[in-house]
Amino acid sequence: MCLPLKIVELEFTVLQFYPNYVFSQPREGQVLEGKKMTDLVEACSSFYNGKYYVYLANRINDYNVNPTVNLNLHKEKNLAGVGIICKKESAFKSATFEKQFSKIPYEIFRDLESALKWVNNLIAEKNKKADL
Repeated sequence: MCLPLKIVELEFTVLQFYPNYVFSQPREGQVLEGKKMTDLVEACSSFYNGKYYVYLANRINDYNVNPTVNLNLHKEKNLAGVGIICKKESAFKSATFEKQFSKIPYEIFRDLESALKWVNNLIAEKNKKADL
C-alpha cells in the first residue's frame, strides 16, 4: 500500500484515501449507522467527486454495523463496492451476515493483498462499462 492521498479523521473512524479506494479503520466500540454513515458517504463523495471507488473496512477493532445501512449503498452511484478485511472469525461472521443486505458488490477478505486485487478488477470493470 502506498501513501494515502488524504487522511480524514472522523469521530468514529480514520479514512485514508487512495486513487481507487478509501481505507477505513473504525474505532473500537462504535456503532456505524445513521449520521455516522451519512458523514462517511459525504467524505467519500467529496473526495472522489464522480469517480468510481471502493470502500475497504479494516476490522481490527470490535465495532458494530447496522446491516440495514447496506440497503441504501446502491444509491451512492460512484461506490463500486464494499470490501471487508477480517482476521478474527467473529468479524468474518458479522461481515458475512451484513453482506446479505448489500445490493452492490460486497466481498470479505482475510488480507489486504486479496482485497486490493479485487478493488483493481472491480474498478477496471466499472470504468470499462462506463466507456461503452
